[in-house]
Amino acid sequence: MCVSESVNYLQTTSTIAASFGALAAILSGTCAFLSYQLTTKLTNEMKSDEKIINSKFDHPRLREINHSKCVIWCTLFNKSKRKATIHKINVYDRSNNLLQVTWAKNIDDCGNPQKPCELIGIVDTEELYIRRNDGNEITFCKIEIFDSFFKTANVVTFDEFAEFTSEM
Repeated sequence: MCVSESVNYLQTTSTIAASFGALAAILSGTCAFLSYQLTTKLTNEMKSDEKIINSKFDHPRLREINHSKCVIWCTLFNKSKRKATIHKINVYDRSNNLLQVTWAKNIDDCGNPQKPCELIGIVDTEELYIRRNDGNEITFCKIEIFDSFFKTANVVTFDEFAEFTSEM
C-alpha cells in the first residue's frame, strides 16, 4: 500500500505542477500580449508627432533675376523630436510629366545647388532648393517629397500665379 500511495502522491503532484505550469504559460502569454498592445499604442502616439511641414514654395532672390526663375525653394520644419530625412523628390509639370531636377539644401549666387545629394537630414529646420536641370522657368509644378516618417509622399503644388489670379 505504501507504494501505491506514493505513486498516487507523485501523480497528484505532477498534475498540480502541470496545472501551475499551464497557468504560468497563460499568464505569461497574457502579459506578453498586453505589453505588445502598450508598445504599439506608445509607438503610434510618438509617430503622430512625426511630421514634416513645408513653407510656401517661391523663387529665391538671386543676383541674376533670370537665374532665379528655374529655382524654387521652401523651408522644411520637423515637428518630431527625432531626426528626419528627405530621401527622394519628384517634380511634375502641368501635363504630369516628370521633370529632371537637382535638389539640395544650399545654392550659390547663380542658383546652382551646392553639394546636391539624395539625402537631406532635418533636425529642426532646413531649406530645400529645387532647380530644373534644363534651366527653363518654373511657373507651375507638383512636388512629391518623400521623407523617413511616411511611406507616402507629401504632395505640394507650386503655382507662381495662383495668388495673383485668385485676387482678381
